[in-house]
Amino acid sequence: MNKQEIARKSIVKYVLIIYWMLIFEGAFRKWFFPEYHQIIFFLRDPIVLLVYIITLRNRIVKRDALLTAGIIISLVFIPLIFLQVLITKINILTLIYGWRMYFFYLPLAFVIKDTFHHEDIYKLIRQTLYVSIPLSVLAYIQFISPPTSFINQGYSSFEVFTVTVGIVRTTGTFTFTSGQTMYAASLMAMLVFAWLYRKRYSLLSLPWLMVTTGTAMTTLLLTGSRTAFFMTGIIIVATFIGLMFTNETKLKANGTFLLIFLILVGILMSLGPLKKSIDAIGSRFEASQVSEGNPIFRAIAPFIVFTSHITTTPLLGHGLGLTSGGGSTLATGKASWLLAEDDWSRNIVEAGPGFGILYIFYRMVFTVILARRCINAAAKDNNVLPMILFGFIGYYLLAGQIASVGVFQGYTWIFVGLVMAAATKKQHNETAQPISVPSYPNIIGSDHMVIYKDTQSNPITLG
Repeated sequence: MNKQEIARKSIVKYVLIIYWMLIFEGAFRKWFFPEYHQIIFFLRDPIVLLVYIITLRNRIVKRDALLTAGIIISLVFIPLIFLQVLITKINILTLIYGWRMYFFYLPLAFVIKDTFHHEDIYKLIRQTLYVSIPLSVLAYIQFISPPTSFINQGYSSFEVFTVTVGIVRTTGTFTFTSGQTMYAASLMAMLVFAWLYRKRYSLLSLPWLMVTTGTAMTTLLLTGSRTAFFMTGIIIVATFIGLMFTNETKLKANGTFLLIFLILVGILMSLGPLKKSIDAIGSRFEASQVSEGNPIFRAIAPFIVFTSHITTTPLLGHGLGLTSGGGSTLATGKASWLLAEDDWSRNIVEAGPGFGILYIFYRMVFTVILARRCINAAAKDNNVLPMILFGFIGYYLLAGQIASVGVFQGYTWIFVGLVMAAATKKQHNETAQPISVPSYPNIIGSDHMVIYKDTQSNPITLG
């Protein structure tokens, strides 16, 4: 094994650590060490920095126009910080935090693109589905427990949100409902892929796949989140689009039947053991539509509302990070979302019309190019995984609150990297056909010991 391959495997290991910290750090913040919740929030950063150091030392990342453009924009924003310090007199820590939210995780996506092989992506999916089993139990306990119970409390009392009176919006291991929403939607994307390519890749044996289907559905139905259902809908639409671009008639037919099957499973579960949760969500949908308007309009509103800030915001903005929870805490002493709610509006308000539009334009171009790569993977390689994952994360790359909410930032750039890695045909065993797969979960140890019969050479073993 050469030096670069050793470095690649180390990076994959560290990225998986970052991913699991993203999911489990909330448990430590709200239950075990609430007094250190702010410090724990930043514990992923040193590992991300270590990944960058290893990447640079081994020259692993290939040239990519999107990465180059992102780095250039991040450097352009540095002089903006100094100007904002002079003009707005805002706390420089708020500005540094804001720059971190905008750019620090962006290169991680390209590191993942050039280091993750397809089997590494499968490992992440397999482990996440296994972990969904105990976490769905946690979500159910939260659902049946009162809002005042320890299992539902965060590090401050305002953290508990309810669907209706007495029924909480579950947070799982996260400190807030937004993290559970992202986690639940990601499970749906992984579940679609695991079923769609079950016979081709055997990520999980059939009994485990059936169990994790139930636990993933349970997690979704207990979120109490309209956004989680909206994202699931996008995943289904994106999967269907990806299938239409493939050249395999059988794959198209199987995929269509699969989507119908999963929808029916969800309906049956919502009519049975989880009916109480669905009734509560239905009540919330009705109440929210009265108070907040049509959910479809709310989804497209960020693409319109931001224009109202272009003419009212100072040329250099009010300060990077000011409208985020963490940035406002540094600036005012308490977490609050000031001046704007959606992310495009925040980009304008924080960075000013010129810099803000530049960042928004970059996100738009990135999203379009990423979608094109996903379509090409489906059309040329009959590979629908990029499109499935794009259905999960594409909207957040385009207009989600990645510059203001830490969990959105982490999920977005990690999964954008996974989308690009999945769309890249670079693995040595692309033509390999799996012969067997263990029937037991292996979450923390090494990969499944799967024996492949390579169509072009001798049998190989992956450890």
